[in-house]
Amino acid sequence: MEFILIILSSLLFTIPYYLPALFFLSWFAFIPLIYLVKDYDYNHSFIIALLVGFFNSVLSFYWLYQPLSSTLKMPISFNFFILFLYFLLSALPLAGWVLVNKFLQPEYSYSPFIAALSWTVLEYLRFELLNFNPFNYFAYTQSSFALIVQYASYGGIFIVSFIAVLIASYFVKIYLEPDWKKALPLLVIFIILAAVPFFIEPVNEAELSRQSVDLLVSNSDQKDNVFKKIETEIDNLSALVKNSDSKFIFTPEKSLSFDLIRNEYYRDRFFSLLGNGEQNFYLQLGAQAAAEGSYNAEIFNSLFLLSGKMEVINRSNQQRNILAGLNFPYLREITDFLVDYLNFSVKQTNFPDSAAHIKVGGIQYINLFAEEIFIPLVSREKIYAQGQNLIVHSAAEDIIDSPVYSNLSFAAAVYRAAETNTDLIRAIRGGFSGYIDEWGKIVKKLRIKNGRKTINLVLQNKESYYQKYPARIINIILTVFLFVFLIKIIIIVINKWSSRN
Repeated sequence: MEFILIILSSLLFTIPYYLPALFFLSWFAFIPLIYLVKDYDYNHSFIIALLVGFFNSVLSFYWLYQPLSSTLKMPISFNFFILFLYFLLSALPLAGWVLVNKFLQPEYSYSPFIAALSWTVLEYLRFELLNFNPFNYFAYTQSSFALIVQYASYGGIFIVSFIAVLIASYFVKIYLEPDWKKALPLLVIFIILAAVPFFIEPVNEAELSRQSVDLLVSNSDQKDNVFKKIETEIDNLSALVKNSDSKFIFTPEKSLSFDLIRNEYYRDRFFSLLGNGEQNFYLQLGAQAAAEGSYNAEIFNSLFLLSGKMEVINRSNQQRNILAGLNFPYLREITDFLVDYLNFSVKQTNFPDSAAHIKVGGIQYINLFAEEIFIPLVSREKIYAQGQNLIVHSAAEDIIDSPVYSNLSFAAAVYRAAETNTDLIRAIRGGFSGYIDEWGKIVKKLRIKNGRKTINLVLQNKESYYQKYPARIINIILTVFLFVFLIKIIIIVINKWSSRN
């Protein structure tokens, strides 16, 4: 029975990664978990939570085998061993929370507030000190629940986790202490969540700008012949661009397989197919390209902003690698080892900020590449503080053939939009393209294999509370947690002192 409840808890935690519309199932995942550990000692509780966390990792992050094996190029057994250790480490935060929550909870009751408080604090501390799994945050299971996603504009993914775990913990309390009166606080929470947005002052219509943009995604079915693949890409993409009526056109990362800088033949052919340069549009084109014309130059995933005359206005280069956003002890030593002994490139090239922040034709936007979407606002304050009114996420997610990764990537995009109160569009090959508004509401979510989708944007220049004060909410939560922790210690000391007398 114990093992069945462990599996049940793990399934409830992870189903929203596969089916985001079932976000509420993750709330009920806490019921079997807390039921299992409430009567056990700390050692047994830790093992149970570790097993739940390990199964969570296996079901949610199995797709990491693909990038791991292609990057390390090591034997299968070694890759599985590394993945096993990674899953085990990813399970530790849940196991740690179970122990801290068990310690802080009242002796004869269950406090949802303490459960949510301790979860949020541990999640934030992990982010700051031991962020070895940037995908493993509870808020990502809630990306389809627009009612609480919008609160990321006040405290990022951490305030969303606090609210979601608070709701989940009230269901735990109702289960452990059945009484309809205990459902009243839950009802009040939902009323407050729904009511607060009505008190937010709407943006003046004069401050809004409306813009139509096109997302173009093209794929080539040619797998074996690289020359035919390139020719098909050029034909498909040029046809889509010529049929577009929008002023701004965005394509995914790696939309073209050839080197746009050094391969003049295919570049000239592509440009010639787009006409005589009289079109009035801006085309952002994703391609791998050399840093310069030299054949020894380093290759980057790049986004080229082209005018209708096929002149390069701006080039954005991916500045991060597979370790983007990670933070853990001995990170420098580990990366040095990977570079020296496994031929693993972790070089990070410094480009000017203008490469990431673009102002053209009445819009200001920043480009996020691939896994950069998982890096929260609080880590990139300088980039997000330049008055942008649009975020563009370009990626080629067909490299990782997993619906879970596609959903995780889209969920991360939801929070990047909500954190900054900035509209976000996604031009994705192999995953979900779409449009997310400034409150993190999913306006369009779709897969485009070969085609064009027109998005009508309503843009605004607005700085969120989280942008102004990125640490204020979490510092309040940390302060309250320390106060609760101190009170618990004092109570324990007083009880022990009384028992001796």
